[in-house]
Amino acid sequence: MSMEYDAHGYEMVWRPNYELKAVVGWLLAIVGAVIVNFVGGLPTVPLYIMIAICLVMAAARARPALQLHRIHKNLKGQQLKEIELSEVVEQIKDRPDDQWLGFGFDWGPRHAQRAFELGKRDWAELRSKEDNPDMGVRWLHGIELNEGPIFQPMKHVEGHTLITGTTGSGKTRLFDLLITQRILAGESVIVLDPKGDAETRENMKRACNYMGDPRRFISFHPGFPLESVRLDPLANFSRPTELASRIAALIATSSGGEVFKDFGQMAMNNVIQGLLLIDARPTLTRLRRYLEGGTESLVLRAVQNYVEREAPDFHQDLQVALSKVEKASMLKRAAAAVRFYREFVQETKGNSDLEGLLTMFQHDKAHFSKMIASLLPIMNMLTSGDLGPMLSPERMDQDDTRPIYDTRKITEQNKVAYIGLDSLTDAMVGSAIGSMILSDLAAVAGDRYNYGTDLRPVNIFVDECAEVINDPLIQILNKGRGAKLRLFVATQTIADFEARLGDAAKATQVLGNINNNISLRVIDPDTQKYITDNLPLTRVKYVMRTQGMSSDSNDPAVFGGNHGERLMEEEAPLLQPQLLGYLPNLEYIAKISGGRIVKGRLPILVEKKESKAA
Repeated sequence: MSMEYDAHGYEMVWRPNYELKAVVGWLLAIVGAVIVNFVGGLPTVPLYIMIAICLVMAAARARPALQLHRIHKNLKGQQLKEIELSEVVEQIKDRPDDQWLGFGFDWGPRHAQRAFELGKRDWAELRSKEDNPDMGVRWLHGIELNEGPIFQPMKHVEGHTLITGTTGSGKTRLFDLLITQRILAGESVIVLDPKGDAETRENMKRACNYMGDPRRFISFHPGFPLESVRLDPLANFSRPTELASRIAALIATSSGGEVFKDFGQMAMNNVIQGLLLIDARPTLTRLRRYLEGGTESLVLRAVQNYVEREAPDFHQDLQVALSKVEKASMLKRAAAAVRFYREFVQETKGNSDLEGLLTMFQHDKAHFSKMIASLLPIMNMLTSGDLGPMLSPERMDQDDTRPIYDTRKITEQNKVAYIGLDSLTDAMVGSAIGSMILSDLAAVAGDRYNYGTDLRPVNIFVDECAEVINDPLIQILNKGRGAKLRLFVATQTIADFEARLGDAAKATQVLGNINNNISLRVIDPDTQKYITDNLPLTRVKYVMRTQGMSSDSNDPAVFGGNHGERLMEEEAPLLQPQLLGYLPNLEYIAKISGGRIVKGRLPILVEKKESKAA
């Protein structure tokens, strides 16, 4: 018997091991011949001939019997494997331009045929053969005897990677393996982790220490403010209007709520333009201060700065006008500045950015407060308590010595950034932080795409991606390859994208920009179908058995019968969708490199192995 796949033949490897029985039979024949020869006192030459014939026949059956025994035994699958950082280095040291995806084999028609045949058997019987029954069925990996390390060229990873898997299936541990390799390669890494997984954080830190540069690692986590760096999510933009859009995107809208969202965005844009006119850096805290407390001081300074720079002929006159209300309230002084601008400056040296701020200042205060009521709650959340200085860092604050970073600084300094969003504590705030950071990163990606030279790769890992996905992330997926950005996004179901984006077309746009799919255990039928629909079809074979009986109506004593077998073939998926729901933890099916289908299993990256895994 041959274990090689024959596309034109049919071999049932899950049948009883008849070859082994034949080997045992020939060996018993030798024993019987020796006994008969010894008891009967027969000549030894015929005995030797008999033994030789039996040995030849037994040897002829021994190899296929052993192969069949091995593949039957292999259905128990493989035990989870623990691996230390030094072993990861050993695996990848000779393949610097490749990414290691654990151990496995290329899945093809042979495996589809074997899985089809196993589907006819009693799965409870197969499961009882496992040494330690766990989540999923291990026989799915055990249908192939020969596995080895799985590598993917990094050139192919530039097409981005989607990782799907239900809770506890191994998405985070896969992230650990991939993140560690990028750190060891000396590349910049940004991880957005809604859960705040401590093990991922420690693995990243350990990899930087292993490389001899612990300063590369930085961490941001709202739950641990003293251990975190400060992060400015509004630092990078091409046009000021981007910042207003970035924050307005965080506002939840219901039916008819777009009017309030648009008004809030306009108000933020006016404040941002005013801050830029006075050479102040827009931060969440400053925006909240002027939206909530009034723009009087901002208007006064903006008019003074603008007139001094753009209309210096009127500067002295402005000072005279303001001196008349020097002891008045800030509101009256700001109103005087607005009147002066409208009467003397606007016609000849007008500025639309400044005028938007002035119009907002003159807006009815009660109506203004109602219109921005949907904006203030999220602004309060992002600027309250310890989170305020973490997301709105003041560079001149000498009492706060925590380093200040933004996504541009992280990428330019080749940092390894762990950004925990703490979504379990506050899902809304976690989602808002992640969304703003991705928007900031999109602005950096645009600059890298347009003006960058000799760019180093940046690897972005987004766990539970549906919690933070936004239009800027879609743009990164679409154009990030040219900016040397590689994205690895993980989700539980495909429907999560549509639920977050509120649009099936946008969800399809996300999926259409991702070239590599790695699926761990998935229990959602639609996600299972999406994964397997992207795999080619194959043809499976089966035996159709027929039997019949006939008789002669004229002579009942005459009858006949027939029995037949036909080898049939039909089209079938390369992998049945439902099997994705039976994958054990840390086992996956992947379509990578534009068409390579892989069945793999992942090791668990640990600091130190407690025992040698099988």
